[in-house]
Amino acid sequence: DQKHIRKVSPITMRIPKIETTTGNDKWKTWRPGRPNFGNITFEGSELKTDNNVETWVKEAYDGNEARKDITITVFDQSGDLVRSFNLFDCFPLKFNILNLENGRSDVLHWTLEVRVNRWMNA
Repeated sequence: DQKHIRKVSPITMRIPKIETTTGNDKWKTWRPGRPNFGNITFEGSELKTDNNVETWVKEAYDGNEARKDITITVFDQSGDLVRSFNLFDCFPLKFNILNLENGRSDVLHWTLEVRVNRWMNA
């Protein structure tokens, strides 16, 4: 694979509390609401000929349905699988692309911010 993800930001999840009643106005109780997930940012690089990320962002900016599922797999230094995360219904929000490779004009460095609707440990 010619792509390389250098950095992934943490993802946040907030579960709001919703006030409910027990039928008696003296007691307030709370129940968990629907989880809200924050955005996640990826930093990576790829060859100019392999522009899957850029194509996905262009589809979204053109108004097409561009939601994708993303799997993040974390390996330790010896190459063994440590953990996987599945991100569902992701939508690109912000995309920056640079060419900073010394002497190589075919390598692009990019930053992609994605809105995550749901995630789960794999």
